[in-house]
Amino acid sequence: MINFKPLISNYEYFQIVKPLGKSIHLKAGETIKAEVIDILPTGGVVLKMKGGILTVETDIPLQKDTSLLLKILNTPSTEHKLKIQVIGIFDKKNNVQLFNIKQSQIDEILNLISSIPSFKKNLMNTLSSIIRESSYLNTDNMPFIFKLFSSILKQEKIHNMINESTLIRNLIPHINNIDLSKFHILIKNSGIFFESKIKNRNLDKLNSDVKGILLSKKENLSLEENHFLKVIENYQLLSKLTGGIFTYIPVIWENLERGDIFIKKSNKGKNVYFCKIDLDFKHLGKLNTGIFLFGKELYINTYVENDKFRNVLRKGFPELSKTLKTYGFKEVSFKMLKDFPEEMKFIDENFLRLKA
Repeated sequence: MINFKPLISNYEYFQIVKPLGKSIHLKAGETIKAEVIDILPTGGVVLKMKGGILTVETDIPLQKDTSLLLKILNTPSTEHKLKIQVIGIFDKKNNVQLFNIKQSQIDEILNLISSIPSFKKNLMNTLSSIIRESSYLNTDNMPFIFKLFSSILKQEKIHNMINESTLIRNLIPHINNIDLSKFHILIKNSGIFFESKIKNRNLDKLNSDVKGILLSKKENLSLEENHFLKVIENYQLLSKLTGGIFTYIPVIWENLERGDIFIKKSNKGKNVYFCKIDLDFKHLGKLNTGIFLFGKELYINTYVENDKFRNVLRKGFPELSKTLKTYGFKEVSFKMLKDFPEEMKFIDENFLRLKA
């Protein structure tokens, strides 16, 4: 399970007693992992970090063989002495307790998860449970849950799973063979709408639904195919959390490491939509596009990691603009972003505001 604990006095801070053995070099601003190797009769806690041993005092009830995520802080008010803050505790069963987490600390948590793969599965399962239990959600922790859940999901090598499974390859067309005018049908059959089809009694459409087909063969699925089924369910949960459509891009595409698409209708206008497309190519790097539709006006922001790829796309903007206007758009605007967009900076925060 995962717990979110608010800031209470100095409960989350360690008081350093003494280092044991070789010296430990700590730097203000860094985040480190530590292991609890002993609990002393005096109440002190012995930690192993950065190859050294440190004894600290704390009011936090800790157990031996647990792991900690620590933040090293500078304290100007006390002659710039270092202070250690506990950000998270991972126990023997990989239960997680997070302390006063901020959006800026999510990458630090993900780094710890990457170093201990068993935490990844535990966190994903726990976050899934939180999203299903709406009582856990509130305006304070929902942005954190969304970004952490989304970041972990984006580490999945989805298109590697597609390419390595004969069953999944038979369900998903190749990028060169799709009819772009029917791309929306591929999204509808990606598995994201499986339960909606049942609810609306569209049973005749289940035979072409990826999730439906995987469920019908569940007893004979490989471990990889079962995992892909879980990935689809996680996209469904993210869709529920955001109130939009969040899915992998259901095509076979060589050299595409991963790709997903997010679509949401704004409640601020009758014909206002946002679409975000993230692609990560093996040789070309990342391509991130945000598309805003305001009535008959279309605004497209794009970030491209590869310089040559960026120049090729920029040269094609005039022709693409001309083509799009044949579909009735009065204005089509393109903007090439210089830096990789932050999740909430790339999307107008007022447009996509997460609510409980």
